Amino acid sequence: MISGINQYASRDNPITIKAGNHSVFNVVEAKKMEGRNKLGNEQYTDVILVTSDGAEINVSCKGLESPSIGGGGLTALIRRFPCETTRILETAERLLLEKNFKEGDLIPDMYGKMNDEYKVPAIVGTEEIGGPIDYLYVAPMDIEGQYSDGLLEYPGDLIPAAEYADTHEFFYRIRKRRNDQPFVPGQKDKGGYPMILGRSPSKGDARGRVVLVSGEKVPKTQNIVEF
Repeated sequence: MISGINQYASRDNPITIKAGNHSVFNVVEAKKMEGRNKLGNEQYTDVILVTSDGAEINVSCKGLESPSIGGGGLTALIRRFPCETTRILETAERLLLEKNFKEGDLIPDMYGKMNDEYKVPAIVGTEEIGGPIDYLYVAPMDIEGQYSDGLLEYPGDLIPAAEYADTHEFFYRIRKRRNDQPFVPGQKDKGGYPMILGRSPSKGDARGRVVLVSGEKVPKTQNIVEF
């Protein structure tokens, strides 16, 4: 996407980028958000579109099969939504015990619905996680744009972040990093939060991952945490 835009856009030739029903006008350059975010993780912004007036438009790019969206991982979720994230973890652990899972068992992924009031801030993000973003670009991983008369059109959808948040439901997903990570009820991390998943015997990865996913990514056989 970056190389495609920079092939046509310049200060002398501002162009329009379009995907789906939305466009960004007067783009003169595209560049990658470099480095790690302030939490030491991958940047939330993938592509920065620079316009002729010097504005920078942050875009987060997602493949059609992306396993997560927004949020910034467990560290960012706890910092931004501490009460809800903690309750999701605690309730998930309790629900697993009620389903008779025991220490050392392999457990299914668990899901908990995000409160509607948190959707926009979660998807737009913050500077701390490498945002805030202006648009989500959802498309296949390999793309090629079509350029004609100042318009560069890409497949997929370029969606304002707040609009995407308003029109979707989001779920916390508690999942393994490795398939052999065991259930460890009662164990806490350094912050005092439930671990739920312990160390992988084969790879050594500790605790699982907590990410946000869109509602359509939640399988019909889901284990939904409700409270």
